[in-house]
Amino acid sequence: MITSLRRAMAPILTAVAVLASAPLPADAHVNAHVNARAGVEDRVNAALKQWMTANGVSNAGLAVMRDNALTGSYGYNEISAETPVNVASLSKAITAVCLMSLIDNGRLRFDTRLAAMPRSFRLRLGYRASRTARDITIEQLLRHTSGITYDPTQNGLVGVRNAFSSDVPLVRRALARPISAKHDEVYNNINYAILGLVIQSVTGQPYESYCRRMALAPRGATGRIGPGTRAMKAFGGWEISAVDYAMFARAFDPRARLLSPAAHRFIDASAVSGRPAASLGVFVVPTAHGRNLFHHGNWQSTATRPNAFSAFFAMWDNGISVVVTYDRNLTDAARVSLDNTLRQATYS
Repeated sequence: MITSLRRAMAPILTAVAVLASAPLPADAHVNAHVNARAGVEDRVNAALKQWMTANGVSNAGLAVMRDNALTGSYGYNEISAETPVNVASLSKAITAVCLMSLIDNGRLRFDTRLAAMPRSFRLRLGYRASRTARDITIEQLLRHTSGITYDPTQNGLVGVRNAFSSDVPLVRRALARPISAKHDEVYNNINYAILGLVIQSVTGQPYESYCRRMALAPRGATGRIGPGTRAMKAFGGWEISAVDYAMFARAFDPRARLLSPAAHRFIDASAVSGRPAASLGVFVVPTAHGRNLFHHGNWQSTATRPNAFSAFFAMWDNGISVVVTYDRNLTDAARVSLDNTLRQATYS
């Protein structure tokens, strides 16, 4: 858990607990108020309503997928499952899948070093930052093992222009600080800000249009960078509905054949222990029957529009996946509760 999550500006979220999305024991069950005979969609919706009441959430959208088919969509008050909303760190999976297209077509490799990137990329970073980051690889950025420890987004982007180009000064600030030689997993928005710059440099196209075409459209989804979150772009700027995100996220199920075998091998290589590990824009936990994937996203800042928003995605090894969007920034405990509550409902 990243201690900076408790800072006043509440930055975009990483894994919120070691036990989040862990496999359930065989006797796990939902609250007795939920009808055990109801379909999984209704159980998940009932569980979400209980969680919303307990945590003071009024506006939310929910999409439920079963074996990669949309089987339930629900909305509360100002948000529906079809309402495009900002999804914070769930944006990272879009960036990762977009970048995977460049690996699949041979334009990048997981072990590509930033020193091998086009000259335009190095010039944008500046001489000092380019030298500092030269040995960082694409894989390290995807897995948050780059050694970059300073994250200038953690002040809520106060004083940062709401512009597509703001990722450049943010990256330069981060790379002006020392990089750790340990390369432990340290969740940092800057890793994905750099990946966004990589995509632009390699393709010669704007990040948003290229990723919409390569990550969203092939999975039957649509979205955009939110007009009030342009500075967050590749690490947290996407605006997309719960239904569209669920359609996109089908790619993470190998049965859907919407990601390459290389992408799934990359994800599986992360699932080597009982704790969540960063992978292709999501966190992965190994289970007896495969893997569970999840990611929380949250944001609160006076420097963006809207000021607060959150989202949750999970894909469990029982074939059920969910996407929840809501307009509040809550505590780590509340987010863990959301994961546990919905997961229990799906396994009932």
